[in-house]
Amino acid sequence: MSKLLLAALAILILVGANHWLDKRQAIGPTEPQFSISDPESMWVVVNKNRPISKSYSPSDLQAPEVKLRHPASNPNMQLRSEAASALEDLFEAASGDGHELMVGSAYRSYKTQSATYQAYVTTLGAKEANKVSAKPGTSEHQTGWAVDVAPADWKCFLETCFGDLPAGKWVASNAHDFGFIVRYLEDKAKITGYNYEPWHLRYVGKDLSDLLYSSGQTMEEHFSL
Repeated sequence: MSKLLLAALAILILVGANHWLDKRQAIGPTEPQFSISDPESMWVVVNKNRPISKSYSPSDLQAPEVKLRHPASNPNMQLRSEAASALEDLFEAASGDGHELMVGSAYRSYKTQSATYQAYVTTLGAKEANKVSAKPGTSEHQTGWAVDVAPADWKCFLETCFGDLPAGKWVASNAHDFGFIVRYLEDKAKITGYNYEPWHLRYVGKDLSDLLYSSGQTMEEHFSL
């Protein structure tokens, strides 16, 4: 092998290594590519310890063109435009594999989340309600980046048994290909603060969704929060 060819190969290897390092830096936990505090960011981390303003509302909400639980004009059926488009692709792929899905719940305003949370408190008591519902201002649904999905036939609607259905298993294995993650993973309640929710998807974009899916980490773990 000539010296010229060896030099060329060395340059290619170096460039490739630097590209890989740059990529890891861009989406690593110490220097995130997007803000994890700005609710406009698709990487914003919202949880019990990281609330957002009660006045925040996304400016680009739209209903994805998929099966919806309520009319498209209902804000609860709407998502940020990028997430809505990605969800359309996800539902189309799921349908192609024999799984018909629908949107159960998407955006919730601070006011709507207040009513939702209070309903759980009334039914379950505050201690149990806090395991399954977010206090107003601490819900991902207010960002417009989160969506609850369910089978179109309503089977296991917003229930953990969704994770055992073929459709739920498909979602768990394929959502990351469309930029979504299952946000509240099984056995991660002590980290996320919420029980396992196989139906709750969060849009973070494909770079981060692939990384979280392959690592099995939550957003809190990945960003060392």
